[in-house]
Amino acid sequence: MPRKSALDSTPRSKDHDALELMRTRYDKARELSDDPYQLASDDIRFVTKPGAQWDEKLKARRKDRPMYEFPKLQGHVRQVVNEMRQSRPQGKVRGVEEGDTGLAEIMQGICRNIESTSNSDHAYDTAFDQAVKGGLGWWRICTDYASDDDFDLDIVIKPIRNFASVKIDPAAVEIDRRDARFAFVEELIPESEFERRYPGASIADFYDDKRAEKWREAGQVRVAEYIYKEPQKRELWAVESRNGVKVVFADEAGITEEELPAAGLRLVKRRTVESHKVMVRITNGHEFLTEPYEFPSKFIPLIPVWGNIDNIDGEDYWQGMVRGNKDSQRLHNVHRTAMVEAIAKAPKAPFVTKPKWVKGFEQQWYAANSEDRPVLFVDDNAEQLPQRTQQAEVPVALIQAAALDNDDIKAGTGQFNPSLGAQSNASSGRAINSLKMAGATATFNYIDNLVYAIRYQYEILVDMIPRVYDTQRVVRLLGEDGGEKWKTLYQEVTDPVTGQTRTLNDISKGKYDVTVTVGPAYATQRMEAAEAFTQLVGQLGSSVPPLVPLLAYQAISNMDLPGTEEVSTALRKMLVSQGALPPKEGEEPPQPQQPNPIQVAQVRKATAEADESEAKAEKARAEAMATLPTAHADVRKTNADAAKTEMEIWQASNPMPALTDFMG
Repeated sequence: MPRKSALDSTPRSKDHDALELMRTRYDKARELSDDPYQLASDDIRFVTKPGAQWDEKLKARRKDRPMYEFPKLQGHVRQVVNEMRQSRPQGKVRGVEEGDTGLAEIMQGICRNIESTSNSDHAYDTAFDQAVKGGLGWWRICTDYASDDDFDLDIVIKPIRNFASVKIDPAAVEIDRRDARFAFVEELIPESEFERRYPGASIADFYDDKRAEKWREAGQVRVAEYIYKEPQKRELWAVESRNGVKVVFADEAGITEEELPAAGLRLVKRRTVESHKVMVRITNGHEFLTEPYEFPSKFIPLIPVWGNIDNIDGEDYWQGMVRGNKDSQRLHNVHRTAMVEAIAKAPKAPFVTKPKWVKGFEQQWYAANSEDRPVLFVDDNAEQLPQRTQQAEVPVALIQAAALDNDDIKAGTGQFNPSLGAQSNASSGRAINSLKMAGATATFNYIDNLVYAIRYQYEILVDMIPRVYDTQRVVRLLGEDGGEKWKTLYQEVTDPVTGQTRTLNDISKGKYDVTVTVGPAYATQRMEAAEAFTQLVGQLGSSVPPLVPLLAYQAISNMDLPGTEEVSTALRKMLVSQGALPPKEGEEPPQPQQPNPIQVAQVRKATAEADESEAKAEKARAEAMATLPTAHADVRKTNADAAKTEMEIWQASNPMPALTDFMG
């Protein structure tokens, strides 16, 4: 598939139908986005640009009087933005099936590497800052060559600094706008730059085209990337082979239906799928400046981050933290400015005098409150000296109103003193933490919407990576701790037993889903771990001394100080040798412990005593066996004597009759 840069210059297209469709889409998207974008721009300007917090009516009424700003709201915005920077959402790729776990780890490592090489934190911070202030921010995903002398494409995450440069399909309703049919990313460039980039385009024809009036502005030309989905029908096959059934699109099978039987394959099922491909063209509203080229994803690669978004009467209404608190900030500025004016007038109360008392010195007295004069003269015949009127006092109502304005801003943002690091009425640590948690809960929707955006980005990356990294190449995988591993994608190896060729690390074969976690960054987790293990050393050192070396190793391993790596390595070696830690690959296992000499002697003594006891027992058994026949004979004799005696006794008590008695 062709993969071109958006800045490539190619012959102009004469596809008038496509051009008319593009113009219609642009006009509709711009018409429905102009008002919301203007409101969001005003919100960002209000909290960012000095002098923007006084509206034009108030400025006209005050004329040359001072108009001070006390940017309370800006601190609330920074609090939300910086909390996100301390607990950045992290995307994670998971395998759908058990066999996809290894491929999911590779995909996860590639995604982290893309984020690292793209400096994606800048894109996230820019979009999130605009979402908190104005209600919407964007970033995008592009492809670019790895280097000028390479043909390998890489995936790049880029910020969109001007959120209003994105015009999206107004019919899209999903929170991440994945259902959009088209989008525009525009920029204004000088005419000279336009002619340099697109030498084949006619600037004169551009200015003559009335339909392109919205595409020019004060000597600049509006150039837009037109990203759109082109519908297509694809046939899905279920092909049976001796290895099972495989599902594949017909246009990706690499074989025709007629060639299937000869290859030992059988078409089991087929169906038509309504699909699409994402196309990109560059336009200036008058003509297409490039031919269409296919973007390697099924998604339009633009990721929105919302502030507060609600659907009202079928239309999305969105805003950030600023819009609902503008009035409170304006009132605070007015009341505080009035207080400053009153205080400034206090030491310069006007003088009360008769004209004749200062006759001839009027100019000195007129400038008495504006010039620092060491001497003020009066007429020699003046009955008394001029006197100042009573000094102006700051009205208590102004002080109370300014305090109420401050409370209104806190109530509007949901952030009170503990969240802002200010002193509050809460005295216990638990109460302070509860108030901080309440502030974090009130603004959690901003973080949650960023989570939606990063999850959508990971879905796009998972879809893009197999399409861009589609040939054998060595890629770097980054772990959560920043550790590096290298893998060769689509590596072919031959099984020495079967002789068959297998492909390793084929990321296109896996099925994945994505999730996002929110928590402290890895560096912050290390700092917290070092502190926790250090405390455990002090708490458990006296009660469980054997644990001290292991706890000290964990504490030192999580410290980022010069020399800690050497100390950690030495401690680990000691702990492995003692068997307190399992050895890693390449480390020597612990040596068998040498026996204690005293224990050896005790064992030998016990063994000797056991042998002696066994010998005595054996002798006793032998003597017993030698006397056994005699004992048996004595038993038999004793039994015979007893039987004889018993018989004699029976005969004596039962005499037998004479034989003649029986014979009669």
